[in-house]
Amino acid sequence: MSTNRIGVAIPILPCKSIDEQLDFYQALGFELTYRQAKPNLYACVRHPIVELHFFVLKQLEPANSYSMCYVSVPDVDAVYQEFCTNLKKAYQKVPSKGFPRITKLNNLSEDRRFNLIDPAGNRLLIGQKHASPRPIQNNQSIAVQPSRFANAFETAYRLAYAKDDFAAAARVLDLVFSKAEEGSATLRYQAYVLRADVAISMDELNLAMAFIREAEKLSLSEHELEEVVEATGRLNDLNTTLGQS
Repeated sequence: MSTNRIGVAIPILPCKSIDEQLDFYQALGFELTYRQAKPNLYACVRHPIVELHFFVLKQLEPANSYSMCYVSVPDVDAVYQEFCTNLKKAYQKVPSKGFPRITKLNNLSEDRRFNLIDPAGNRLLIGQKHASPRPIQNNQSIAVQPSRFANAFETAYRLAYAKDDFAAAARVLDLVFSKAEEGSATLRYQAYVLRADVAISMDELNLAMAFIREAEKLSLSEHELEEVVEATGRLNDLNTTLGQS
């Protein structure tokens, strides 16, 4: 059988309210292509990156939703910027908590991605594959240090940014901070920033500030700062968020 793709998969996702669902996706920039009232509520939206269909499931609880779909795109940064810009126009902010929400862009070992969680709790994992597998955040200090601390950081990073499981990420990091000296300064810096980000996501603002201070106390060389550009950008975002709280 030929391995060439000859079809397209179209996710059919549940929602509690067709109107709420369509309002959100149209705010993102999706086009409404079909809406059905009888015999059951059903609707379709389309964007250059994906087509989605929705049906009503009245007993659905967004917090308990397991529906998800991976969307592979050629330029994830452009998609992310488009969605954030459109959401800010619609909501006067980029929603980062609750339903709906959008996560930050993150580099995982296999791709660069963000998660889009809609009002029904459906999760779109929108990513751009790396040309070749690489360590998380492309940090060589992690790749050459298979310590317990380094392994915990990788696990917590994936839990936080691939699965949005902030509580689990916090537990993983908190268990190994006593071993922080096992890691390089750059790895500790990234771990403190990650833990601060997790704390903010859990509304633990005082704890977030404590971890931000730990990160800022580290003295990094110019070369080390080049390794943690992404974490530094996130740290600046966290300080901005706390300043607005």
